[in-house]
Amino acid sequence: MFSTDETRYGPIVPINIYKSLCHVNQMHSNDSSRQIQSVATAFEILSFVQRQGSVTLQNVSDHFDIAKSTAHNHLSTLHAMGYVSSEGNTYRLGLRLLTHGMAAREAIQSKEMIRDVLATVASSIDFPVWWIVEDHGRGIFVEKMGDADESYGRVGKRSYLHTHAPGKAILAELSEKQVQNIIDIHGLPVHTAQTITDPDELYGELKSIRKQGYARSSDEAALGIESLGVAFSGEYNRVHAIGVFGYSHGFGEKQHSTAIVDELVRAKQELTEKRS
Repeated sequence: MFSTDETRYGPIVPINIYKSLCHVNQMHSNDSSRQIQSVATAFEILSFVQRQGSVTLQNVSDHFDIAKSTAHNHLSTLHAMGYVSSEGNTYRLGLRLLTHGMAAREAIQSKEMIRDVLATVASSIDFPVWWIVEDHGRGIFVEKMGDADESYGRVGKRSYLHTHAPGKAILAELSEKQVQNIIDIHGLPVHTAQTITDPDELYGELKSIRKQGYARSSDEAALGIESLGVAFSGEYNRVHAIGVFGYSHGFGEKQHSTAIVDELVRAKQELTEKRS
């Protein structure tokens, strides 16, 4: 049902299961009976355009099984509002969406505090340091600090939490019921042979993460990629994470890996103290 290709921020969600995605956990509860179907369809069309890169009227009509006139009405409305651009018969995402994404990030009240801590960690290690936020059961890559080359991630990436260390650290901060709700909605998609797909195995690892205070992941999001992460609670009951991704050979030396863990744990303690 779900694509495991995250090169375009995640899976295509068929419109006929949209309503089941309206409540991931108690932090994001909603009454799906109040959803306006035409609004839902418009957003799913935007998601489809994003994943495909560019679409035609026929593509939209075929994918959503709607009349071409209906598809045209949706695309024309989105175009008039700046959410898609058009060139001939081809539609692409409009840059107005960037305004909303930037505004959402800047609305996070603790952003400057988190950025300061990210910068401190990045200055101490040789890897980019990522700030990731849980949003509707997925992990959003919000910002990166550090000049080192990226091995994984990009600003705006929407990832599965069970596939990397910062995501697992986030899951470890949630209740078992919240984690189960995320699994019920998003599943545990396979990215590599190392990806955890068994809920019991995941729960066991989350227990270990809570005990040791940080998470580690190897070859689960992508082969050859290792990650370390810690998580902390932010405003609006939202859980944040700070994580480091790198090629496995870069994490090879235990001393190097231990130094990264020490920096991440210190960062978590600092952020937790500043928020208390």
